[in-house]
Amino acid sequence: MKNTFVLGLLSLAFFSCGGDVAEEINAEKANFESEIYLVTDPYPELDAEAIPIMEKLEICTTNDTVLHLPPCSNEFFRIFDYRPTKDLKTGFIVEMIPGLYNSPVHQIVIVEDYFGKFRIVNQYLGHLIEMRTKYSGYNDLLIGYTDPDIGVVAIRHEWTNGKYEPIDVEEINNHLVKPEMKDSINNIFLPAFSAGH
Repeated sequence: MKNTFVLGLLSLAFFSCGGDVAEEINAEKANFESEIYLVTDPYPELDAEAIPIMEKLEICTTNDTVLHLPPCSNEFFRIFDYRPTKDLKTGFIVEMIPGLYNSPVHQIVIVEDYFGKFRIVNQYLGHLIEMRTKYSGYNDLLIGYTDPDIGVVAIRHEWTNGKYEPIDVEEINNHLVKPEMKDSINNIFLPAFSAGH
């Protein structure tokens, strides 16, 4: 009887503390202030940590005799950190100029460390417009896609289940989608999304 009473008290204490932790986490999420990083035109020098990873994934090469891959140079690529609290060894974004790999538009690949081995988890035919920090540690990405009939469609992507997913059409030709049009615009573009995976 005494053991049952002690176990009951321990369980009560555990669940009480668990509630406090959940409340603290919810309060932190509610108070988290997202920062927006606008992507500008310059292509800075490539980060030295990223180059060997890009070579291993055969995105580019530092070897002059390898002719089927473009050089690992900021003439062709730029790197973004989509997990600002981590270093590039955990993953990064590579954006490529139009013309590489027979693509008429920019390409974006998301590189992620998966149990010590790097892999490409997403590839999109678009250009990065902005990143927004999130409580989760993975930035939201606003990616612009060129539609020959409409113009540039900007879609927000969120990190979900180990990769980025297109979530919301935010802008069309630099004009915000009106709230009353959101559902219909999303229902047109998102189910038919074919600019990457």
